[in-house]
Amino acid sequence: MPEKTDILKSSAVITLPVILLILIQTFCISGCGLRDVEDPVTSRTTFVPPTSPDLVIINLQYSIIERDINNYLQCFVDTGYSSRRYLYTADVSSQIQYPIFRLWSMQNEKTYYTSLISLTNPESNSNLFFSNPTLNTFGDTAVYDADYLLHFDHQKTTVAKSLTGKIRLILGTDSRNLWSLHRWIDIKANSGDTTWSVLKANFSN
Repeated sequence: MPEKTDILKSSAVITLPVILLILIQTFCISGCGLRDVEDPVTSRTTFVPPTSPDLVIINLQYSIIERDINNYLQCFVDTGYSSRRYLYTADVSSQIQYPIFRLWSMQNEKTYYTSLISLTNPESNSNLFFSNPTLNTFGDTAVYDADYLLHFDHQKTTVAKSLTGKIRLILGTDSRNLWSLHRWIDIKANSGDTTWSVLKANFSN
């Protein structure tokens, strides 16, 4: 493809027909409402095909950082490719305080996270940190344990923005040999912790 500098050479004499052609093109571009073709707008999100259990953890973290509901849901088991069903277990205090956890489902996950995103300023920060992680794999199943710190700068003044606790995720492969989480256990490690379950409960309505 020739560069623009090659199209109009400084040594060339521009004749009248060429000038007229340029004027006509300029008029059509500016006067007829035409404009240069723009590059397509692409979503700046991160999702790696989860061919190993650790990639599910990475995808989960990025779905929080980037506040992407689709990538968040892709971290969970897809019943179209697996016989496993998703099960969430809230910490004991949250189970007592929030009856919604008796029948928590994937629809609840979608509702809560959609609500959380909608009540968060797009310019604000969110992050998920794991510490002291362990990952043990047994054939088509893996168990991930870690301490977590979740920060979400949402707009609900009555709900904590920083959540802490311990997490246990049980992951497995599906018929596509892709990993996903099908069991999530939230644990209140210290009496002063406000857990992830509290956030889920308060944004689930």
